[in-house]
Amino acid sequence: MIKRIRDPVHGLITFDFSDEVDKAAWRLINTPEFQRLRRVKQLGVSEFTFPGATHTRLSHSIGVFHLARRLMKVAERYVPADKRNQSRMRTALLAALLHDLGHGPFSHAFENAEKARVAKEKYRDHEHWTAELIQRKDGDIRRILKEEFGADGAIADDIAEMLKGSKQDLYSSVVSSSFDADRLDYLQRDRMMTGSGAGAIDLDWLLDNLRVVHVPANSGEDAEDSGGETVQVFAFEEKALQSAESFILARFHLYSQVYLHKTTRGIEKMLTAFLLAFSEEAAKGRGADLAVPVYHPLRVYYAKATPDLKSYFALDDAVVWSALEVSAAKGKGSIRDFAERICSRGIMKGVAIDMVNPQPHDFARRRFIDQNMKSELGKSVFEDRAPLSIYKDPTKETVKPHKRVHIRREGGLVVDIASLSKPVAALYEEQEILRYYFINQEDRTKVLNVRGDSHAGT
Repeated sequence: MIKRIRDPVHGLITFDFSDEVDKAAWRLINTPEFQRLRRVKQLGVSEFTFPGATHTRLSHSIGVFHLARRLMKVAERYVPADKRNQSRMRTALLAALLHDLGHGPFSHAFENAEKARVAKEKYRDHEHWTAELIQRKDGDIRRILKEEFGADGAIADDIAEMLKGSKQDLYSSVVSSSFDADRLDYLQRDRMMTGSGAGAIDLDWLLDNLRVVHVPANSGEDAEDSGGETVQVFAFEEKALQSAESFILARFHLYSQVYLHKTTRGIEKMLTAFLLAFSEEAAKGRGADLAVPVYHPLRVYYAKATPDLKSYFALDDAVVWSALEVSAAKGKGSIRDFAERICSRGIMKGVAIDMVNPQPHDFARRRFIDQNMKSELGKSVFEDRAPLSIYKDPTKETVKPHKRVHIRREGGLVVDIASLSKPVAALYEEQEILRYYFINQEDRTKVLNVRGDSHAGT
C-alpha cells in the first residue's frame, strides 16, 4: 500500500508501506501529538509582515522527512553495505519527522516569555518537550514505535538522544548539521510562502554533487588525515562550490530579511509582553482577573508554578489567539492594551542601532535610552537584540566537523568552503541586530531627535 501527500514545495511525497520506516512514519503523522503541529505555524507572527506565511510545522516536518530520505540515499550510495548502520539510519529518518514535535505556540515569542517567567531550574525549551512527547510511556508515539519495531519502543529513546545531539555521526547529520534536511526544507518552504526573492537554492544540483568523505575529527584541520581520528561527513564536489555558497548565503538573506524583519520582531515583542502579563495574573489562580474562563488552556498552563506536559500539550496558536481576542474585547490593563494592538496589527515603530558600522548618533541614542528609559524596558520600551551568525570561524571556536560545509577538491583534498569562498569567509565576522521599539510615539521621537556628534561613543 502507498499513501501520498501533495506538498507545494516537494510535489508528491509518498509513503510505501512495504518499507518499515515509511509505514511507521505514516502512523506517526496521524497521532494527536503530530497533528497538534497543524495548529502551530512555522513562522509564528511572520504573517503580520508576509501574509502568505501561514504554513505549519506539520507541513514542514513532513518535508523534512522527505528530504531526510533523499539525503539518506546519498549515504547509502557512498557507504558500503557492510559499513552501514541500519539502526542509526532508521532512527535518523524518524527523528527528522519528529524533530519539531514539542514546539509551543508562536514558538519564539512563547519561549522568550517562558525564559523570563520560569526559574532557570524549571525552564523547559521545545527540545525538552519534544523528547518527553516521544519517550513518554503512555503516549501514542512510543506505542506505535513499539508496535512497529518492538523492544518496548526503545527506538523512541534513540530518537530523543539523536535530537539532543549527544552523538554526532553521518546519520545524525541528516537531522542536524550545516547541510541537513531541516534547513533544506525551511529555506525552500519559507522562501515560497513569504514570497521572498531571497534565499534561492539549487537543491537538485547540490544533492547530485553530494558525497560521503572522511575528515579529521579535529575541527582545526582541513585536509584528510588518515593517520588520525576521522569522521564521516557529507561533502560537495568542487563543481558545486557556487551552489553550496548560495545555500549558506540563502540562510543569511532569509535571516536578515525574513526571520529578523523589524515588523515581525516588533509583533513578537508585544506578544511576549502579553504572555508575561497574562501569566503573572494567571498565577493568582482562580482569583485571577482575566477575561478568559478558568478552564481556558492558556490560563490552566500559567496557573501552575512548574510547567507540565499535559497542560503544555494543550497549547497551540489557536489557544493563544482565543486568549488574545477575548482579552482585547474584555480584558483589563496592559493585558488588554497588548491584545488590542496585536489583534488590530497596531505595530510598534522602532529605532535601529547600527552595530556593524555605528555612527555618532547610534552611540548617542543608545546612551540616551540607557540613561532615560531604562525603567521602561519591557513595559513601554522593548529592546530587541539578536545575533546574525550563520557560519562560525573554526579558528576562533570549536566547530564540530558536521557543522561545517566541506568541499572535495580535485585530487581528493577536502577543505572548508570558507577557504574557497570569500563571501562565506566574510560571514565569520560577528554581526548583531539591535533595535528599540516604543509603545509611545513621543518616546521614539525623543530618541530619533538625539543626533550625537563626531566624538560620541569615544
